[in-house]
Amino acid sequence: MRAWLEVDLDVLGENYQLVRNKIGAGVDLMAVVKADAYGHGIDRIAKELDLLGVDSYAVISLDEARRVRRQSAKPVLIMGYLDQKEIAEAIDEDFILSLYDRELIALYERTASRIGKLARVQMKVETGLNRLGVGIDEAADVLTGQHRFPHVSVEAVFSHLTDATNREFNLEQLSQLQQLLVKTQGRTPLLPIHFVSSGSLENFPEGRFDAVRVGLALYGVDEILPGTKPTLTCKSVIMQVKEIAVGEGVSYGHLFVADRPTTIAVVAIGYAEGYTQALTGRAEVLVKGKRVKVLGKICMNLITVDVTDLPVRRGDEVVLLGSQKDDSGLATKITASELALWSNLRHHEIITRMGTALPRVYKGGKLDD
Repeated sequence: MRAWLEVDLDVLGENYQLVRNKIGAGVDLMAVVKADAYGHGIDRIAKELDLLGVDSYAVISLDEARRVRRQSAKPVLIMGYLDQKEIAEAIDEDFILSLYDRELIALYERTASRIGKLARVQMKVETGLNRLGVGIDEAADVLTGQHRFPHVSVEAVFSHLTDATNREFNLEQLSQLQQLLVKTQGRTPLLPIHFVSSGSLENFPEGRFDAVRVGLALYGVDEILPGTKPTLTCKSVIMQVKEIAVGEGVSYGHLFVADRPTTIAVVAIGYAEGYTQALTGRAEVLVKGKRVKVLGKICMNLITVDVTDLPVRRGDEVVLLGSQKDDSGLATKITASELALWSNLRHHEIITRMGTALPRVYKGGKLDD
């Protein structure tokens, strides 16, 4: 392979156990595996998490839900948009639907009644993000008026934090959610709640309630939860090594011009493989365990890096995300946050782009035990 992702399932297991220890007994762990498990591959990740003992999954589409179901019998919440045909199929296949708009409950009721099934739903409540969600007053009406929808079972309530690392914002949103609890107290059974995500596991214990939704912490992205480690490494290889003289340029438009004799290596990855052109002029990669500069414009399938004074040759490994050891065994790493900073993108976007474009190699895990 010329460029690929390595996914360490043993590290996934370690991260999973760390999250379990953090949330404690009595709190369920809902694994967020949308966007193809954040680029890690939903099929293998869902299977591994099932073996680890995850309680449920969250996805964005019916297709993702079906892929999870092939690996696990645990409950699956579909958080994204479904058309009418998909709603009927999701109800029939016993997936859990997101009730993020009050009008949806009537649609779910009609559909479930027509096919003779019970629609399982979880209601998403708007507490401040102002994206998807049912307002507090409308949510209270829905919860206290469930008898009007006999074919719909509201099984849980959830909301989404605006800035998971901002405790002040989190507490403001918690107060909104608590208003819903006050409005419905004694008028409806107390439902399970999930509110906390990876970024708030550490600083917002009072928001854990009955379950937590965890994506980034499981994948160890930027150690968003202290102690976790990245499961994903992006690698490529050197295709050619050559010398350029002072005054010679590199790549389209010669955005880089050598001011000294320079050894360059051409690496088999580019923006078509998820290594965004927005990294041009700013990024570094690892070669022989050393950080080296990416030179010139990033191309569709190639980048060029400065390997002056490094003993490299065709076929040598290059790490674009993750860690690599030098000859002495000392490891250096490049994080998703660094790539995000260099490109003005989010770390989520970095790993999902790579995951969409590149093949994966899995290492370790319970399947190999």
